[in-house]
Amino acid sequence: MVASKLAQSEQHGATRVINMNDGKLNLLSRPLRAAILRELDRAAADPECRAVVLLGGGRAFSAGADLVEMDTPDSLADPCLHVALIEAIEGMDVPVIAAIHGSALGGGLELALGCHYRVATGDAVLGLPEITLGLMPGAGGTQRLPRAIGLVPALNLILKGSTFPAGRAPRGLIDKLVADDLASEALAFADEVAAQRPLPRLRDISLSTENVQGFMQVARMAVARDPRRLPGLVPIVDSIERAALEPAEVGLVAEYESFGRLRSDPATRPFRYAFLAERRAASIDGLAKTIRPRKPHRAAVIGAGAMGQGIAIALAEAGLDVWLMDQSADALKRAQAGAQAVWDRAVQRGRLGQQNRDALVARISPVQSYDDLQDAEIVIEAIIEDVAAKQAVFKALDATLNPDAILATNTSALDINDLAKVTGRPGQVVGLHFFNPANVMKLIEVVRTDATSDETLVTAMGLARQMGKVAVVAGICDGFIGNRMIEQYVRQAQFLVEEGAMPAQVDRALEAWGMAMGPFRMLDLAGNDVTATVRQRRAIEMPDMIYPTLPDIVLSRDWFGQKVGKGWYDYTSGGRKPLENPELVPLIEAHSAALGLERRAVSDTEIVERCVLALVNEGAAILADGIAQRPSDIDVVYLNGYGFPRFHGGPMHWADTMGLVSAVRKMRRFAATPHGDPGFWEPHPLLVDHAERLQSLFNGEPA
Repeated sequence: MVASKLAQSEQHGATRVINMNDGKLNLLSRPLRAAILRELDRAAADPECRAVVLLGGGRAFSAGADLVEMDTPDSLADPCLHVALIEAIEGMDVPVIAAIHGSALGGGLELALGCHYRVATGDAVLGLPEITLGLMPGAGGTQRLPRAIGLVPALNLILKGSTFPAGRAPRGLIDKLVADDLASEALAFADEVAAQRPLPRLRDISLSTENVQGFMQVARMAVARDPRRLPGLVPIVDSIERAALEPAEVGLVAEYESFGRLRSDPATRPFRYAFLAERRAASIDGLAKTIRPRKPHRAAVIGAGAMGQGIAIALAEAGLDVWLMDQSADALKRAQAGAQAVWDRAVQRGRLGQQNRDALVARISPVQSYDDLQDAEIVIEAIIEDVAAKQAVFKALDATLNPDAILATNTSALDINDLAKVTGRPGQVVGLHFFNPANVMKLIEVVRTDATSDETLVTAMGLARQMGKVAVVAGICDGFIGNRMIEQYVRQAQFLVEEGAMPAQVDRALEAWGMAMGPFRMLDLAGNDVTATVRQRRAIEMPDMIYPTLPDIVLSRDWFGQKVGKGWYDYTSGGRKPLENPELVPLIEAHSAALGLERRAVSDTEIVERCVLALVNEGAAILADGIAQRPSDIDVVYLNGYGFPRFHGGPMHWADTMGLVSAVRKMRRFAATPHGDPGFWEPHPLLVDHAERLQSLFNGEPA
């Protein structure tokens, strides 16, 4: 779209309306900034103009900076947002009113804060989420937002990267909320304020300086302990302190300088990469542009266990009517009570109104017969991981539901083709692999079978987005993307303990590196009996795979983890905090001796590199097999489903940043270790090929 089309103005009486319209979210790229400035200059030169309304076309006022442009010269090129555009608005002789719908995020909200007034629909989403990208506001957000709503509320919002509806915005941010016709309401408001002078500018407001420095020092100590390791935290505190202690012109210059340093800091790039990777995961390669998703309104969930309950909650919160089916009346009662407890807690914490809570409860209907599901547009099966049991459910659903209904399974590993083939609608069968708890965890692997239609696939992806999830398309293999890779990670962790480490050391090393939870804590949480079932199946299906025999220690003693009070750790005190299992150390030492291994000192560096590079090598195989569309999709799975640290960007991004030459060399060094399946450490040909050609694994994809 050429610049002349990106922003155009229309005269409405004495008010000029500047329409921003890049066709999407009005990202503040250089062409759009130039187009807005041109229209502002036209308004300033018009003697008949008494007010200006800045209005966003399409889905948003402005969703902020164009991150694709962020690391290019155009990002900072004239006309820049923080000086040329916002200072032009503040310098206008007539009031400029930001008319906000959809969203005003990051630079979009900073643009609105630079306007003299702000009018918004109640559901418009506002926020300064730059911290989640490793950055900080750079166009006046840390200077104007505190002056609008107060120093402490602004500090909390910016440090958290919080977004919120305009209807619940802190006082001082929005001058008028409107219900329906934003453009008409904004024009009426413009008429009201056109003659008011002086024009209000947030930068002119003075903040109280009482005990600011002491409060900010406490804030600095708090952010120093933030586990997200976000580079922008301390600079944000410094900048907001400056808003209270210095004139706006000083604070604005210092803010922009801090933003520039963060923008060029390599530590911030994984955060921007992760954001773009999540956005790209929504695209499906090879899909015809004519394919349109259906939007289901009625859904059913089969199985009222913990997973089924979570899925039903997520569907209800997405606005769907849900039938929850189970043959056990007691299971249905527990699931209903569990869902109500989730929403009751949300009411108690002020996150949900009582009326909305009651509406959510009413959306879930317990049933015990397939006949009650006839009007369901999509059904998600969430029963035990047994292919015969799932096939029986799919046969019953196929015989009962409308012919165009979609059948989905929540299996975490089974071949969904085996479910599709027992139905008369294989094109309408798809996997929706939720992560537990399903109403909380963001990730869904959307698994296509050999026959899944494009319409079914895009409908499943759309439903995931409707539930507020991050969805990644996966092909069929044992474990799909995430679980197939995590198995190799856990194998190496267990081999390392057989060689000389202890479970607590492995967990500490990986958690210190950034993982949300170490592998042995994760096994205790999932249940060591559950993971044993997977190993038993693998022994039959993959007899050549070498598995550590270490888990036999906990299994032989029925130490299944948290649920029984003991596993790799001791939980007998009744809490979830893992305590040392005093019986385990001698058992591990005896196990190593029985294997003929002389235990050795294992460094934390070796622990991290062996475990994480195991993810990378298996990830390369997944790419080569076509199970994942692109490396960044693998990273999205691990960032949102497995507690991989965002500041490392994901396993594939981390390896690419390390350098594939180095990654391949480390793998070959691990292959020289006689224990721990040396054959696994033969670097995948995909990695070797890219390393030898000195190419990035991402081949042009933003990394």
